[in-house]
Amino acid sequence: MNKQLSRRTFLDAAVKTTAMTAACSLAGAPGANALLTDDAKASASAASTRIVDIHTHFEPKNPGYLDEFLKVSEQLNLTGCMLTPFANRKVVAEAARQHPRQIVPFGYVDLDAADVVKQVEELHALGYRGLGELEFVKKLYSDPSHFPVYELANQYHWVVLFHTGIVLRAKFHEPEDVASYRMRAIYLEEIARRFPNITVIGAHCGNPEYEWASEIARWNPNVFFDFSGSSLKKLGGRLGEISKYFWWTNTDEGTDTPDNNPSAFTKLVFGSDTSPKNVEGVLAQYRAMFQACDVPQGARTLILGETLSKLFGTAG
Repeated sequence: MNKQLSRRTFLDAAVKTTAMTAACSLAGAPGANALLTDDAKASASAASTRIVDIHTHFEPKNPGYLDEFLKVSEQLNLTGCMLTPFANRKVVAEAARQHPRQIVPFGYVDLDAADVVKQVEELHALGYRGLGELEFVKKLYSDPSHFPVYELANQYHWVVLFHTGIVLRAKFHEPEDVASYRMRAIYLEEIARRFPNITVIGAHCGNPEYEWASEIARWNPNVFFDFSGSSLKKLGGRLGEISKYFWWTNTDEGTDTPDNNPSAFTKLVFGSDTSPKNVEGVLAQYRAMFQACDVPQGARTLILGETLSKLFGTAG
């Protein structure tokens, strides 16, 4: 948990420093209004499709987290896939029962734990809809020792969110068994092919291996990626380059897409990976990317919520 909380702190700071830049870019002029303005709230609430955030971490050390999340999700017409440590599974399960349109419970498990299969079975019994964010594995994601978990997820028709790409280092002065190469986007391909009932989502679009991530998504209808994390900040001055990775719009060089939409960008979903108060900042980053890449409105709607809303039954 300490690692996850450290990442929240780091990413929240990154969002705060870039959100206004993205908002100003969208407005086309300096001095754009701060995020979470009345206009932004009204626009979000009036949307015909809810925003779905595939990547929001429950924060057990923040006693006010659920209240904060529910307030922001109401303002933004948002549903959050709440990534929940196993120890907090009952708290979030109950919150999801009380607020089914705002919370979709996801369970965090250690893929290498001896009792991980039993944990997954219990999460399913509690009404969980998926797993994530899976990370810090001791073996490759595609190692056969992880297959029993994927077999259950396949049976349950779950969504599974995997960390992909570079990963933070929380401990600088002691050894730890952590390596980003075990979490490369390339290993999601085998999982998607072996377990076709799983909707596989890679967090962070494989940062920095965007090309591998997009190509795997291109040929696997059950694979998507989010652009949470540092990528949209890193690429802030050259967001149009993302079109080089999602290049196959209006071609036959790909597989089925949501609603048969011809845009390659429909293989993305929205993920914030930040505290509730900063979600609007990440939305601004996504919208700046949409503008820079000329993403059609229909694809934008799918990315920001419609794809996952239909999957989870939270539309409207």
